[in-house]
Amino acid sequence: MIDLHIHTTISDGTYSPEEVVLLAKEKGLSAIAITDHDTTDGVKMAVKKGQDVGIKVISGVEISADFEIEMHILGLFIDVDNTLLQGKLKMLEMFRKERNPKIIEKLRKMGYDISMEDVERVAAGDVIGRPHIARVLVQKGYFEDTKAVFENLLGFGKPAYVKKEKLKPYEAIEAIKKAGGLAILAHPHRYLYLEEGPEDVFEELKEYGLDGIEVYHSDHTDRETKQLFEIARKLDFLISGGSDFHGANKPDIEMGRGRGNLNVGEEILEELERKVKRR
Repeated sequence: MIDLHIHTTISDGTYSPEEVVLLAKEKGLSAIAITDHDTTDGVKMAVKKGQDVGIKVISGVEISADFEIEMHILGLFIDVDNTLLQGKLKMLEMFRKERNPKIIEKLRKMGYDISMEDVERVAAGDVIGRPHIARVLVQKGYFEDTKAVFENLLGFGKPAYVKKEKLKPYEAIEAIKKAGGLAILAHPHRYLYLEEGPEDVFEELKEYGLDGIEVYHSDHTDRETKQLFEIARKLDFLISGGSDFHGANKPDIEMGRGRGNLNVGEEILEELERKVKRR
């Protein structure tokens, strides 16, 4: 089995890049992709560890894009040293840094005892995001777990939510492809329920250069997986799949198995690799 959607402590996971690779080895996976949010800082560490223990590690990233609902686009097989890609990621890092103090300010006005210094200590040098803020609130006893923090405060539309500036989908896709990667729409089941119709969304993204969609994902029902498979075949999209593993931040999701029913075979990776080689 393989898992092409994994997060580390470099963004909002709870396993370091090296620990992710060791866990993949323990679970018998043959290949994984490191796809941290808007950063590639953990990729080289994971690739090196993968070489040491015999696990194929694909260089990846998950880029936030501005759409009707927040869109995430995976970049797989990217050159992490590509100048254009890194320029876009630095821009997103700046947007995140501007957002975090605004969230802290909202929380303080609501009566929560929290500071940026608290969050920085929890992040321990990693790229700061909402999961780190949530962990501080849990540590201070305000909530039982980070899931409750998001459900009550930090999730979209909740009292402490602050919208983050993002790239447009075509900008994210362009940056990924300029870096030699494949652009894959993450957890696309979200777009099956938009009023304009799912195929309109996917066709628009195809015009921008989208290479494929993540047909297999922990959040997909069997019906959604089948529907997405049919869309992929109709629009000649590549098929990808992954658990969206975050460690303890999403404790019900297991690497390689999702919520117990995920099984992404090596043939998926082989087809993606053939596309990269042809390009």
